[in-house]
Amino acid sequence: MYIYADVLFIINIMMNSTILLLTAWTAGITYKIWRIILAAAIGSCYVLFSMLANSDILNTAFAKMAISLLLVLISFGYQSRRKLLLLLGSFYIVSFILGGAIVGWLYFWHTNHHMDTFTTVLMKLSWENLLFGGGLGIFLIVSIVRSMLLGKKHCQNLYQTTIEYNGKKVDITAMLDTGNGLYTPVGRKPVVIVDQGALEPILSEGVVTYLRENSPDLWLTNLTQCTDIRWLDRTQIIPYHAIGSRSMLLAFKADCLLVESKSELIEVHDVIIAIYNGALSGDGKYAGLLHPQIINELYKKEGASVCA
Repeated sequence: MYIYADVLFIINIMMNSTILLLTAWTAGITYKIWRIILAAAIGSCYVLFSMLANSDILNTAFAKMAISLLLVLISFGYQSRRKLLLLLGSFYIVSFILGGAIVGWLYFWHTNHHMDTFTTVLMKLSWENLLFGGGLGIFLIVSIVRSMLLGKKHCQNLYQTTIEYNGKKVDITAMLDTGNGLYTPVGRKPVVIVDQGALEPILSEGVVTYLRENSPDLWLTNLTQCTDIRWLDRTQIIPYHAIGSRSMLLAFKADCLLVESKSELIEVHDVIIAIYNGALSGDGKYAGLLHPQIINELYKKEGASVCA
């Protein structure tokens, strides 16, 4: 078997660069491309020396771990031990998935009925197999890891919330919406958006009937049809901008909003609740969108009440 050093060097630079770029993506950090290429070249040199020099020490687990650490440090620098461990873990996860996808692709399309050794299969690695196997690995990393990261992010931004109105309470899970910039026109109070179905347990029969019998685009026009005078006294109209359009949301002032943080139950009074017709979450994980100002105040005054 002949080993062409230049081909091996180029392939390893491509693979190492891909792994390091995906590592940066999964860890959610910025990077400089020249540092990625430099680290990839050093990693390629290590592979060449380990194969051509036939040195046992370069093929030990300790040496491979040391070179992995060096590549991560060259690519991203040192910020903290926690960040370094995160990057190193992401590096190995990406490497295992990408390498496994390429080997799996080879075995999948291998037509020999006899059981070949791992080395024999790798000898049949072509540019086509490398391209398609690598593409499969990248797809798996991007799709699976992205879902995991988004799920984790959503879990971190979910808060158990209780809405109190007219002597009734309803418990919902609300998500922090950093893009929620809704304020009341008068008093500039932050607005929390909640699914209509989640709010119905605390609303009177007259309000529920009115919301159900009128389409959302007629809620404001037919507002006088609602028979609950007390609720009408608390209603407000919230203007908002969507992509390419402007519209209005029907909202009302609740008695209290209780947001459960990590250590305390934070109480927000005179909160404004906007009614959303439909489901904010397609998978049902949350039924409300918290305004970022409420969460900012929550962290500023941990353990104390926040009055709007």
